[in-house]
Amino acid sequence: MNDTHERIVVPSHTPKPLPYHLQTELTTALLSESAIPLIQSALSDGCRDAGWMDAVRERAKQLIRSGDATTWQEAVDKLAKEARGVADDQSTVSSGGLRRGHSDNGIRTTQGPIVNKPVNIKYPVHVMKQGTQVVRNALENIVEIENPDARR
Repeated sequence: MNDTHERIVVPSHTPKPLPYHLQTELTTALLSESAIPLIQSALSDGCRDAGWMDAVRERAKQLIRSGDATTWQEAVDKLAKEARGVADDQSTVSSGGLRRGHSDNGIRTTQGPIVNKPVNIKYPVHVMKQGTQVVRNALENIVEIENPDARR
């Protein structure tokens, strides 16, 4: 931490979620220390290296092609749930072809889904652990945990 900023004192028993003023203060300090780009880089590099971004892209294609998602926002919402491990009924069946009354030549059909191998897009645990360590290291430079027992 550079010398122009005081360390942020955080009580050891802070409520969850953090109060808004504390979130703002921490974010401002992380930005001023250029820690946010480091955190973003660690997470995006870890996801890319784990093949997660390619898996999300593939799953998005499956959702759109199958008709399980008919709008971009619907696909994003489903992807976000699956990445967190919260599955819809459809998340275990990855359709990749004909669905919802259409064929590849535009003729309406009653054919059901063509089932492809499911794509797992749950966020990689090892990337979360690495990201958590990067955040922890950044916070150690700007935060001081207040210990109520030390005042006695």
